[in-house]
Amino acid sequence: MQINNPLQMNDWAIGKFLKVILAIQLAMWGVIGLNAIGIQIPILRQFIGFIYLTFIPGVLLLRILKLHKLGNIETLLYTVGLSIATLMFTGLFMNTVYPLFGVSGPISITFLIITISIIVLVLCILSYVRDKDFSDPSFIDVGDVLSPPALFLSLIPFLAIFGTYFVNFYHSNILLMLMIVVIALVALLIGFNKSISKNLYPVAVFVIAISILFHRWLISMYLTGWDVHGEYYLCNLVKINGIWDPTIYGTCNAMLSVVMLPTIYSIISNMDLTWVFKVIHPLLFSLVPLGLYRIFQKQTNDKIAFLSCFFFMSFSGFWSCIEPGRQWIAELFLVFLILSMIDKNMDKIKRSLFFIVFGVSLVVSHYGTSYIYMFCLITAWVILVLAENPAMKRLGDDLYSKFSRKREKFGLVGNPNPISLKIEDRTISLTFVLLFITFALSWYMYISSSSAFDAIVHIGDHVASSIYTDFLNPEAAEGLYVMLAKPEPGVLHEVHRVICYLNQILIIIGCIVLLLKYRELKFERGYAAFSMVNLAILFAGVSVPFFSGALHMNRLYHIALIFLAPFCVIGGITVLRMLSRIVKVSWTNKSVRTSLRVLSVYFVIFMLYQIGFVYEVAEGHSGSISLSQEWIKEYGDTRDKAGLYAAYYPDQDIFGVKWISKNRNKESKIYADTWHKKLVFRYAMMPHEYILTNTTQVRESSYIYLGYPNVRYGFMYGFMYEHIRTSYWNTTDISPLLDESSRIYSNGGAQVYYR
Repeated sequence: MQINNPLQMNDWAIGKFLKVILAIQLAMWGVIGLNAIGIQIPILRQFIGFIYLTFIPGVLLLRILKLHKLGNIETLLYTVGLSIATLMFTGLFMNTVYPLFGVSGPISITFLIITISIIVLVLCILSYVRDKDFSDPSFIDVGDVLSPPALFLSLIPFLAIFGTYFVNFYHSNILLMLMIVVIALVALLIGFNKSISKNLYPVAVFVIAISILFHRWLISMYLTGWDVHGEYYLCNLVKINGIWDPTIYGTCNAMLSVVMLPTIYSIISNMDLTWVFKVIHPLLFSLVPLGLYRIFQKQTNDKIAFLSCFFFMSFSGFWSCIEPGRQWIAELFLVFLILSMIDKNMDKIKRSLFFIVFGVSLVVSHYGTSYIYMFCLITAWVILVLAENPAMKRLGDDLYSKFSRKREKFGLVGNPNPISLKIEDRTISLTFVLLFITFALSWYMYISSSSAFDAIVHIGDHVASSIYTDFLNPEAAEGLYVMLAKPEPGVLHEVHRVICYLNQILIIIGCIVLLLKYRELKFERGYAAFSMVNLAILFAGVSVPFFSGALHMNRLYHIALIFLAPFCVIGGITVLRMLSRIVKVSWTNKSVRTSLRVLSVYFVIFMLYQIGFVYEVAEGHSGSISLSQEWIKEYGDTRDKAGLYAAYYPDQDIFGVKWISKNRNKESKIYADTWHKKLVFRYAMMPHEYILTNTTQVRESSYIYLGYPNVRYGFMYGFMYEHIRTSYWNTTDISPLLDESSRIYSNGGAQVYYR
């Protein structure tokens, strides 16, 4: 049995297409109307709201642009990208224009649903006028959807959901451990070409991504992490006031991905902001590996693309170091930009339009990712222009002749002149480079009192000074600490470090192969240039201490893997190829398949280490708040407990902050240590500049908040921004301060004092 492919609605006959769009629109109105009269149907509004906001505007725009036969992955990605961009800039338009007509709270359910509905209806009319004659639907076989491998893959996210439920309420990690085993099994089945067909590789990438993300971010019924609390505060501020104040100083306040996107999802879908961050954002971010799979597949093959994505998802930065918020959304737009860049089937005008839309959306999503992309964009453009110079072409010929014998020795035979480029093949134009720079700098200079612009100036100044003082200083460099592994003693940790070192070596080898065998590998020229720039950025992260600290090396490495992940696989194939020649084994297609099998085992081992499975099995604990939460609470040392409670807030902390937010004198200040100020920031909706340290002079008529680890384990958190490290100190250090204050609240964990 075959049915119309829902992932390619833009290829349907216009009549059926518009009927589905209008049906979803009416359903959206219906569930909002039911809620208005007090009828609540669980999950229905959230589900319809997610579909409506995430897909409808984007698929209509694809229809207006007459973009057809893109394939399932491209259609899905472009649809989501255009929808998210539409939501953010619709919110910006409403926030800017509606107050001019006397509307004091434009970001509210009434104005949002009216405005978005009008936009959808206008887009429906335009899509009919522009594309009414096109009809060439694709079909999917229900048998394929219900096949055993597809059903097997679909079970993995449920293991993550129920696994976190067991951890949260029954303190058992058994289902999460099973989920990790199943993910490893899927990777091995694909690596050994067993049971799972190539058509299901994209599905495997998506379900592995969402499962890994859920296994971390569904832990606790509350938000976990650091930056996400500040983002929640800004979203909630917009939701409460019904308007965004762009003059508030703060880098996050300049990001529409923070102040508009989650707020619109929350209001339209009637979903608490907490669950927007914990559910909606992971679902959206899971499209990043899916997009990378398509990017890698277009330039390599299905198996290499899958293993590259699996390596990308196996790095802990994918799920633990990067929090659900602005960077996740920015990486989505970065992937959309890359996909547009390498898409050979898209004409120049539509590619330029996508560049503008996704580039501008990247700027308003995350300043850090935008600055990195800006640097890469400028440098890559310069590289491509120089490579087109006749003198550079001659240099390429000379280099090829000089190293041809060495290349042949290791079997790296390729076409001559691998560096030569044709100007018509270059997809990165000077116009786009200048447009991106102009918009980015203008937005960051004039929104939120230039906070995002000040941030990069501050970082640039310190990086410049660090180059002279600590360049290549192994004691000062932060990069290897994150890129490799924590310096723990023991054989298992030593093996982990060796694997992490080897990953970097394989990436470097893969990049060298790219230079020597450029035409054979068939990487798009712009992508190749971006990859070389990102390799240089990683070197800077290792060699310049403040560079890695200020930009957070884990995030930097994670972003770099967007470009460099396939080169780890290519490097691995190359090494195995060299070894086969050393032991005089002929290099055949069968040998290539064998190398991919070896690499699948290798990356599975890497994933099991990174996610903590190996340590959980061998040592009984891994440090993961998903797998080892109970062990840390019972047996962990101060560092273990600090790591847990820095990311995970127990019920006592939440109840204590909620109590003080409701009962405090609004004129009084609240003092808490660095980590618990985030809770005060979120629930009490007040600035967090009053941080409690062992030297703080607490004002009269102020509150002192002590969280669960402060009371239960007797230590508090400090944060040294200069070194991007956490320090701990004893609660007894402030005993004189507490003795002269009155304890007004205690719940067995958290305490509140009034001075």
